[in-house]
Amino acid sequence: MNRPELDYYAVLDMPRNASKEQITLAYRRMAVRLCPHRDKKYEMDFVPLAQEGKLTHLSPMSETKQWAYINMAFDVLGHDLYRAIYDRFGEAGLFEGVMLPNGYFPPYQYHGDHMKVYEQVFASYSPFANVIDAITNPPSLYATREHGIGVRHKDANTERIIHLSLEEVRTGCVKLMHVWRQEIVDKKESRLEKRKHTLKLIIQPGTTAGTRFCFKEEGDRYPTTIPGDIIFIVADKPHPTFERRNMHDLVYRYDINLAQAYTGFTFFVDTLDKRQLKIVISDVVTPGYQKIMPLEGLPKCRNLDAVKAIKQANKRIEEFGDLIIEFNYIFPKYLTPEMKALTRDFYKEFRRMEQQLEDEEKLHMEDK
Repeated sequence: MNRPELDYYAVLDMPRNASKEQITLAYRRMAVRLCPHRDKKYEMDFVPLAQEGKLTHLSPMSETKQWAYINMAFDVLGHDLYRAIYDRFGEAGLFEGVMLPNGYFPPYQYHGDHMKVYEQVFASYSPFANVIDAITNPPSLYATREHGIGVRHKDANTERIIHLSLEEVRTGCVKLMHVWRQEIVDKKESRLEKRKHTLKLIIQPGTTAGTRFCFKEEGDRYPTTIPGDIIFIVADKPHPTFERRNMHDLVYRYDINLAQAYTGFTFFVDTLDKRQLKIVISDVVTPGYQKIMPLEGLPKCRNLDAVKAIKQANKRIEEFGDLIIEFNYIFPKYLTPEMKALTRDFYKEFRRMEQQLEDEEKLHMEDK
């Protein structure tokens, strides 16, 4: 049987559009009235509602339940990511886990330590809090490899390179990464076995080289240590046609001869998304000349944090880099004497006509 969802905003008596500062202030007002460490002798001095026989707007609910509810509510609403998920998917999405644009959000679970939430806001509940915590709730002791006893330490992280083709970067993709890790296979934690574990990598369109995907504590599981993180680092796979530049631009190189450089030409480029672009060059292709096709490069990956990614999950990507076309000149490997003489005559006549054109332009400018 499904229970009704808890309205965390109603618990803190705040509207849904309240700022984080307003939510924190509302929690502080209620926490000083309900904290179990408060001195009830002075309750009437700073809690006006106590004169009416109730501490908060949640009365006549028991103080213990009120104390639990306000800490649960602030643990969610005081955290930007938890609040964004709660606002969009409700308490069910928060507790069951949801798929976000930049990865899977695992189910949220309240830790149950109300004073931990209280201390995050008020810094401490006592000047001797650190000493009291060490006595009443000492850290767990486990066997370690170094000294035989002590607090568990986290293993070193594992980093792996994942090569992506430009086609995968252009459209985005999902990669299933299979890793082998040590796992405990019996209740006594006395036997380890290497098992295959699958991690899902969601590659957003336009993901840049060097992007790191971190899977927290997914490394080897030893009884005496905390598992390390597994980190995948993106690298570009060499492409036979294009080259990435400035993260989102694509470079295409086209070979031409001198006749094409002087007279112009037309050619076609097959894009990463299976289209064909017609490129018309009417200019003289001088050394260093580039033809730029706007918005024909790679998508610009937004790399949003989780909160913004939820809000813009259905937004279409409309920002792209450019396609930069560069030209390589193909010169003849050998010229016969006749070919050399013909070339000299051609450039002599070419220079004469060029000079004649310049003189005509000067006369035209003087007439004006």
